[in-house]
Amino acid sequence: MLFLIIATIPGGIAGVFLDKYAEHAFRAPALIAGALMVVGVILWVVDRTAPQTRTMGDIRGRDALLIGAAQMFAIIPGVSRSGSTITAGRWLAFDRESAATFSFLMSMPIIAAAALFKVPHLLHERSLALPLLVGVTAAAVSGWFAIAVLLRYVTRNSFGVFALYRLALGAAVLALVAYRG
Repeated sequence: MLFLIIATIPGGIAGVFLDKYAEHAFRAPALIAGALMVVGVILWVVDRTAPQTRTMGDIRGRDALLIGAAQMFAIIPGVSRSGSTITAGRWLAFDRESAATFSFLMSMPIIAAAALFKVPHLLHERSLALPLLVGVTAAAVSGWFAIAVLLRYVTRNSFGVFALYRLALGAAVLALVAYRG
């Protein structure tokens, strides 16, 4: 739990200071496509070259802080919070399952903090209360299911398919930007 708190601090700081700026400054489609592709390549290289010698039991405060620092880059659309933190975990020699598990555990405090700041405002509109509750519940259930499937997948496979997905999506966004001129 202590390491999750440590890992959350950099992302929380970035969120507080850059949230308003990020809503407008980092929204260029070409930047998003570039971020998708760059993180895909970094994920692929790190996953192929980093050893898998460490597990969740080996995590220390420095590791949590470095993985948390990687989470700060997710304020840029296209970087992806889980992509940046899993890549950082793999770079620190954590096995795939441990890197993914810690990344997903890290999401809980960030999501809870975002909900604390955003949901009360939305609940003031009575017409949004039920759809919001249904949406949050559906997101939680589907999120836990997706995490379970992903963890099962990464215990036997590399992150290569996710890197390829990011490259293909980034290329598609760039093609759309070029097409629209």
